[in-house]
Amino acid sequence: MRAAARIRVERRHGRDEVVDRTAEPPFAVRRCGDRIMLAATAASPVGGDELELDVVIGSEATASIGSIGAMLVWPAPTPAVSSMTTTVAVGAGGRLVLAPEPTITVRGSNHRATTRVDLAEEATCELVEEYSLGRSGEAPGTIETSLRVERGGRALFHHDELLGALAEAGSTSVGVGTARHVTTALIVGEVAGDAATSVEAGGMAARLPVDDDAVVLLGVGIDRPTVRRLIDALRSTVAPPVRYG
Repeated sequence: MRAAARIRVERRHGRDEVVDRTAEPPFAVRRCGDRIMLAATAASPVGGDELELDVVIGSEATASIGSIGAMLVWPAPTPAVSSMTTTVAVGAGGRLVLAPEPTITVRGSNHRATTRVDLAEEATCELVEEYSLGRSGEAPGTIETSLRVERGGRALFHHDELLGALAEAGSTSVGVGTARHVTTALIVGEVAGDAATSVEAGGMAARLPVDDDAVVLLGVGIDRPTVRRLIDALRSTVAPPVRYG
């Protein structure tokens, strides 16, 4: 199955207006108060599915996008790989908060998640990607992630990772050890502050400045609450915690 969704927000007459929210099943797009929410209308992606999300935030516009529930990645009878490709463009003076619920790799699944973000010079954003490696008590599937953010045509951040079953099997990926939850948060538009780390039983996180006004927060741990707590503690010295979901 191939399916796509598109969200476009423009600043018109002093208001942020959703001028396009086209969606094909299994996607649905809803306006919920001051947020735009993605919902799933069917179990997807299954191995072989190709899903695409295109987000455009116009100049001076602001949008907060989340999801109603986690995305479960399901295996197929064949070894086919499923994919989710997210493409984002934010115009000058625009701001985007993109923080969906986690992607969960069901045992036996094989998934590729690719996010490409193009920021204008004066655009800002908060991007959160979360991956849960298997359901509770379940071995993980495999997920290959790629997040690249450019500002004004120049690379600001690029990170690729292989997580889950293939990484555990001895791939060239560094991997995350026994961690079951992985979070990457990129904040652009706030004073980055200094590099820092935080470690507690069951998890660890790091704050990595990538520019004067851009910082990456990376966290791994035994579960989502542990990782979120570590990420929020490091983030609190930069800006208020992001609104997940």
